[in-house]
Amino acid sequence: MKAATAIVFLLVFSTAASAQNPDPNKWMCRNLADSGGFTYQGESIFGTVACRPVAQAVPKTQEVATTAAPAPAAQPQPVSAPVQPAVSAPAASSDQTQATIYFYRPRRFQGSALKPSVFVDDARVGNLHNGDSIKFPLAPGDHRIYSTDKSTGLDLDAKPGETYYVRVDIQVGFWKGHGGVTLVDPQEGKYEVAQAAHQGADGNQ
Repeated sequence: MKAATAIVFLLVFSTAASAQNPDPNKWMCRNLADSGGFTYQGESIFGTVACRPVAQAVPKTQEVATTAAPAPAAQPQPVSAPVQPAVSAPAASSDQTQATIYFYRPRRFQGSALKPSVFVDDARVGNLHNGDSIKFPLAPGDHRIYSTDKSTGLDLDAKPGETYYVRVDIQVGFWKGHGGVTLVDPQEGKYEVAQAAHQGADGNQ
């Protein structure tokens, strides 16, 4: 019986001792003597102190402010240079790619009735009346130039863009007159051609 009483006494004493020492994390206490033993509403008495429960702060979930990442700046697109149209070199004119030959016959009394033909490489260019001229385009290169007598012809190495003057003279043969050709100086030939009537390569005035 005495033992049971002692155990109860110890429990009460430990409870009272724990009551006399409130947990400072849960109670905010003051000395009762400071207020003359007066207690305020909501206070609990622990021996010689009056205590008010401390409001426990509820932990807040940490809010992570998510800042939207700035949109990547638009990269400037490379601007391709406008395509320039291909400009082809102008085609060379016929005056630059070909040579020109003038056949002409000075006006003379001798053989005035004859109309000798003129040839370039066995191709007949036309017939020359007395005082006529014929202008004929000529491809660059070597050519054989002659009139009615092929043996009195001449060889011509034509150059692009050049102009040549060939005079046709009537030479009296054994049976009939024939035309002989002579390559003359350009200045002289130009002057004499200007004095002659001009006809096309087909022999027409």
